[in-house]
Amino acid sequence: MSELIPFSLLFLAGGHGLRMGSAVPKQYLLLQDKPIALHSFEIFLQLSEMQEVIVVCEPAYQSIFQASADDLSVPIRFATPGQRRQDSVFNGMQQLTGNPLVCIHDAARPLINHDIVRQVVYTANSWEAAVAGVRVKSTIKICDGAQVIVETPARESLWEMQTPQVIRLRLLKEGFDYVNKQGMTVTDDVSLVEVLGKPVKVVEGSYTNVKVTTPEDLTIVKQLLSHHVLL
Repeated sequence: MSELIPFSLLFLAGGHGLRMGSAVPKQYLLLQDKPIALHSFEIFLQLSEMQEVIVVCEPAYQSIFQASADDLSVPIRFATPGQRRQDSVFNGMQQLTGNPLVCIHDAARPLINHDIVRQVVYTANSWEAAVAGVRVKSTIKICDGAQVIVETPARESLWEMQTPQVIRLRLLKEGFDYVNKQGMTVTDDVSLVEVLGKPVKVVEGSYTNVKVTTPEDLTIVKQLLSHHVLL
């Protein structure tokens, strides 16, 4: 990959992070003296091919991102979070025009790097939808409501999805049209493409691209940063 592909960033920073057990949303907890959200946000700000930035966050936190982007040559705009993840993405999408590649990233994944972002964007430029992911290491069991195992899927076919997830805006809108009419809830962004029967290409991510969801995750991220083992 040598060509740098332009994209629009849709940065999701509106979650409440209830599983962290903190009064402060998890993405605004401090990690090495700055909010978790700013770690990945500042990585994106360093990418010259980023054309515009939409941050989905509560108004009270907008100043955090505005201050980091003051010297940015591309526009930064804000959208209000929705009740579900897909509602937040939908609200942010309203700020976009044309048909750019939309790079969606979780503020709670602070350890993303330039190479993964560029690989996913580059792949989405050909496929129209791509996502970072890693192979599942553990054996996964499917259980019924009584927690009795009913199936063991083949591990070699299982991948854990991460962000960034990159989708062409036209396709993203088409996916939203479909799920909104069907009253569906999806848990990640490329599912909006999958429901249309369109292909999504998985790009090898990194096991260090951890999503901070619980206090244990935050401990892991702190250790990764302190030992400089980011890949």
